[in-house]
Amino acid sequence: MIQQIDLVVFDLDGTLADSLPDLTQAANYACRSLGLPEHPAEAVKGMIGGGERKFVERFLGPGRQGLLEEGLRLYLEHYSRHCGDLTRLYPGVQETLPHLAGKKLAVLSNKLQRLTEEVLRVTGIFSFFAAVRGGGREMPLKPAPEPLLALIKEMGAEPGRTLMVGDKLADVLAGKGAGTLTLGVTYGYGDPSSLAAAGPDFLIPSFPELEGILLPK
Repeated sequence: MIQQIDLVVFDLDGTLADSLPDLTQAANYACRSLGLPEHPAEAVKGMIGGGERKFVERFLGPGRQGLLEEGLRLYLEHYSRHCGDLTRLYPGVQETLPHLAGKKLAVLSNKLQRLTEEVLRVTGIFSFFAAVRGGGREMPLKPAPEPLLALIKEMGAEPGRTLMVGDKLADVLAGKGAGTLTLGVTYGYGDPSSLAAAGPDFLIPSFPELEGILLPK
């Protein structure tokens, strides 16, 4: 069945790129500017997901709704300037993507569209993808299946011949909701046990193992 995959849709943060250092610095810039405590990277890791607004809500902490708009502005101000400073591709991503050239490849992220594109450019992999879709459009975010279904339709593919790849529960749920095959990566920001419990069709500990699944010898 897996040989019949025509389209592979990737999450970005925690799947293709380790953006945690830049996300942490931007979050702590906003916190410092607002006189709030800063966070270690490991704590920020657990806050990632759901788009920028949710991320900012989490690192500001409970009871600080009145600071949300300013926190979001400060976060985006810093991250927009520094989103590629410390972000790196996960091991094997750069080497594996060219081997998947026979498939249609796309990115679906909850990160704002312009920031999704910028991270792909600064990491040197933008050209591998036929379509890149981020948040900030008139579309719900993952785990809602609608953005994935819209992308599949745009690419002229079928859900049953599409594989959704991601590190978070939201990626697996979006794929299942859209009727695609799903693959979880356990090296990213999601909790591996929660990811496994969601029942993805495949679960891999390193990116290069994707090639063996998509292109069995």
